[in-house]
Formats: sequence, C-alpha cells, structure tokens
Amino acid sequence: MKFKFEEGNVIVEFIGITVALLIPISIVASASLTIAQSYLATDIAARNGSRAFVISGNDAIANHDARSAANLAMQDYKALDKHVSVSISCTKSPCLTPGGFVTVSVSRQIDLSLPVNLGSRSVLVSAQHTAIVDELRSP
Repeated sequence: MKFKFEEGNVIVEFIGITVALLIPISIVASASLTIAQSYLATDIAARNGSRAFVISGNDAIANHDARSAANLAMQDYKALDKHVSVSISCTKSPCLTPGGFVTVSVSRQIDLSLPVNLGSRSVLVSAQHTAIVDELRSP
C-alpha cells in the first residue's frame, strides 16, 4: 500500500543528487590535474636544467644554459609565468669541477581557480634534480 506523501519524482531526485555530487568532484579533479601538470613541468625543467649545466663549457655559460633549458621546459608545458623561479647550487667551486654535484631547483606558485565562495588558493610546487659533473671532464 502506497501513501500519497511517499510519491516522488525519481528523475528530479536523481538530477539533484547528481548535480550536488558532480560539481564538487569536478572542482577537486580540476585542481588535482592542475597541480599534477605543474609538478610534471617543474620536474622536467629541473632535470633539463641540471643536464644542460653539466655539459656546458664554463660556469657563466652553464648558468645561462641551465636557466634557458628550465624555462624552455616550462614553456613546453605552458607553465612559464612570473611565478617560476630557478636556483642553482654546486658542491664544488668552480661548479664545473670534475666529480662535483650540481643541483637545479625549480619552483612555481600556481593559483587554483576555485568558485567565488571558496576564495583563492595557491600552491607551491617545486622539484629539484642533481647531476654529477663528469669525472673525465677536462678542467
């Protein structure tokens, strides 16, 4: 026996629940994909920068080559903007001393596009890669 107050419209309830669940899930998925894409870009930029540094002729050229390689990798992923920073550190002086290690760190501040009522959020994504200067390199 069905009571009159138990009748409902299944289609309307399904659409309401679906919309209530899909909107938050799509926001979280979009933010997650943005962060993942930025991490991939910074990781590849750091790797390319450190490799470009250790194969360069001298320290001045190496510094420029590493930054150019990192920026080019970020540009490939459409992630090059004013929030990208590249830093280079060495274990030996001069940096291209055989057997030394060169570490290139790339970081990017990304702004997540969230709905108005959630405010604005930003996340710092960074990666670093260390490369060794070839032992057989002529000083």
